[in-house]
Amino acid sequence: MEIYWEKAVTYEGYFEIISKKEKLEIKQEMKEKYLDSIKRSKFLIKNYIPNRDQIKKRQKKEFIGKILIIAEGWCGDCSQSIPIINQFFSKENQVRIIFRDENQSLMKNFLTNGSEAIPIVIFLDDRYNVISHWGPRTIAGTEILLNHKKSGKFNKSSFLLDLHNYYESNKGFDIIDEILLKI
Repeated sequence: MEIYWEKAVTYEGYFEIISKKEKLEIKQEMKEKYLDSIKRSKFLIKNYIPNRDQIKKRQKKEFIGKILIIAEGWCGDCSQSIPIINQFFSKENQVRIIFRDENQSLMKNFLTNGSEAIPIVIFLDDRYNVISHWGPRTIAGTEILLNHKKSGKFNKSSFLLDLHNYYESNKGFDIIDEILLKI
């Protein structure tokens, strides 16, 4: 894991990289995903306020390790989770991000039902051993997906709208609450 940690970038480095990618000659659909991700991330950085009870829970935890996040800049779940995770944990823990598509050998160890779903948040001890991991989305976010799939005809646009509305109204609370259970 140390090799992956060394390849990973800080949140600021990640944001700089994805900001450049939206300017590349890529398909319009991907360009829009990067632009949406950048917009969401900026909004969360500006508006996320850590919950006081969660801060107290974090202070009681003995986790002094590192946090490595597998992500991609076009991913909506990443844009909703990573700014919050970074803001909540980066004062006490080093947080780095590694790109999934460039690190398939790492991703293969953290599949979700056989899928390369992201983000995956990996908690490492001081020797780079995996303590636990979380992802790709909250339990409530997964339930939204399952409910849409159960309905018969899966409408991706409708699912993404419901998921985004959930993230917006929840304000990162579930993300941090679930992660605090993992460390």
